[in-house]
Amino acid sequence: MRHSVRLYRAKVVMGLAFAAAGLVAAPASFAASNGYTGIFTGGPIYKNPSASLPELSQSGFDEVVVWSVEVLENGDLNLNGEFPLVSNGSYIGDQTHPEFANTLASLKSAGVKRITLSIGSSNVGDFQHIQQLVNSGGTGSGSVLYRNFQALKAALPSVDAIDLDDENSYDTASTVSFSVMLGDLGYHVMPDAYTNSAYWIDLAAEINQARPGTVDGVHLQAYAGGSGNNPCSGWAFSGIPVYPGVADTSVAGGVSVPDAQDTVGGWKNQCGTTGAFLWLYDDVAGKTYGSGTLTAGYAGALNAALNQ
Repeated sequence: MRHSVRLYRAKVVMGLAFAAAGLVAAPASFAASNGYTGIFTGGPIYKNPSASLPELSQSGFDEVVVWSVEVLENGDLNLNGEFPLVSNGSYIGDQTHPEFANTLASLKSAGVKRITLSIGSSNVGDFQHIQQLVNSGGTGSGSVLYRNFQALKAALPSVDAIDLDDENSYDTASTVSFSVMLGDLGYHVMPDAYTNSAYWIDLAAEINQARPGTVDGVHLQAYAGGSGNNPCSGWAFSGIPVYPGVADTSVAGGVSVPDAQDTVGGWKNQCGTTGAFLWLYDDVAGKTYGSGTLTAGYAGALNAALNQ
């Protein structure tokens, strides 16, 4: 379970390459046998790109998840309550952070395989707003949800996927409709769970039944409220890969760099886990570890565990 501190930081799974320091058809799936080593990030990705961009691009992470996109009652999109993104079908993010699109594109150029935008958190109403908007206006090309996410896709073409961090709504019908709409717009969808496994497993199946291939991976929180979660037990998604997440030591249930390698390595040995992620870049940004950065230290630990 993640607590939202949207006036100060945001959440993304940022992915950076380990080796390389209208309707559209569904994009080719990135979730191959080798999954992602991801990192969630908040404010640093748009507040301090001159520092975060080189640190992330040289770290060894190959998925970056940007957190947290808010869906407001009128359908407007905002990042962490401080960065307006889209309003009434128009991208307005360049008015606050004109470099944001180029920052994401630069991560891709540096070798990041996937950039994901995350919606939601704990104790927020994003998915209740989505439910109300789906029920009142639908998800067709004239709906506010469609027009706003279409504008987001056009302005930020480097974004590959939308992470669904619903921690308090759990409405299947509206989330399936919303996810199918995202798939039609060219996004993949990644459930982001810490509890209520039956809901998430059923949701992923219903989305892919309605639009095959839309869900191509799952982020599973195994820290804080999700402490004790094991991707090898109780979280089977019928062939969809599950990428468990560990947190740094500033978070409840967080682990050190060596313990991160041991934990993820245990899952790899137990059930062949192909990817994992770290929560949260904001906590480790700019810190040193050995002769390098703490960010790179965690990336190296996760990559070593997954490639053992």
